[in-house]
Amino acid sequence: MEPNKQMLEDILDRLYKGTASEQEKEIVRGWMVSLDISDTATSENKLQEAKQEMLQRILRMPRESARPVKRMPNAWKAAAAVLVLAFSSWFLLTRTLHPRKQKELAYTTIATTGKEAKHIKLPDGSEVWLNARSKLEYVPERFNREDRCVRLVGEGYFEIMKDDARPFIVSSENIETRVLGTAFNIETYPGETEIRVALVNGKVAVKDLQTNGYALLHPNEMLRYSKGNKKWGVVPFSSNMTRNWINGHLIFEELPLMDVLDRVAFRYGLSLRYSKELLKDKRVTGDFSPDKWQTVLENILFIHRLTYTTKNGIVYINKR
Repeated sequence: MEPNKQMLEDILDRLYKGTASEQEKEIVRGWMVSLDISDTATSENKLQEAKQEMLQRILRMPRESARPVKRMPNAWKAAAAVLVLAFSSWFLLTRTLHPRKQKELAYTTIATTGKEAKHIKLPDGSEVWLNARSKLEYVPERFNREDRCVRLVGEGYFEIMKDDARPFIVSSENIETRVLGTAFNIETYPGETEIRVALVNGKVAVKDLQTNGYALLHPNEMLRYSKGNKKWGVVPFSSNMTRNWINGHLIFEELPLMDVLDRVAFRYGLSLRYSKELLKDKRVTGDFSPDKWQTVLENILFIHRLTYTTKNGIVYINKR
């Protein structure tokens, strides 16, 4: 039955008093569904779903606690009910169909543009050295308030100012490194097989954001996180050469040979070809001084009884 104006006003009045019957609520539901609301950005099905959700919210709205109020003429009371319902309908429907977007955060991005390391001093006094192909991001308006959050892509060496009240947090893909004051190195290059956190001094807690697992590192310990199987392990390492990449050295600490060759290729602008099976389960540890690419590559391959040949500008990795 289609309600007339007076009938609808009476039902709405009882609805807001909390005395409406289920049949009267059903009449309101039918009226809501039949509302002629157009939205060119929304499909008809989505619009009807939004109306139903909006209606349920209205029917569940808590009533105001009883308190003395001036009596209003019935006509005015019914009109007020209609007005409140109409406003609630518009507001809830708008919010359902078009949720308010949160203000986008404005990140400051610092990136290396060449093949040289870049030194950064953050607002809290902490220092970061970025390797080639690396960038650091943070939100200035949030940094150094409750915490000090940055995002890293590539490789960075960190010397963090101690602040017990504001932990320093480095996000690198789905790994989060949390510190108060310490020195450490993180390698998180896109395309490489591992994320690596190496602690020089102090303590850091490393968290896997997917599993919420934690690992606490002590000096001269490195966490290696496999991007493939999402597993990690903590291994000892020598921190003596950790910072040497800042001076142009190629530093590898038990790094998979495939990743080593990719870094060499980038450094010297080489086009390398190799079989992944040939490099499987091979790792490299070493501090390689800046030199001709032939010397560096020969020293790296010698460890695993490999060699290289060149043809038409392409370097092929082969068994010796």
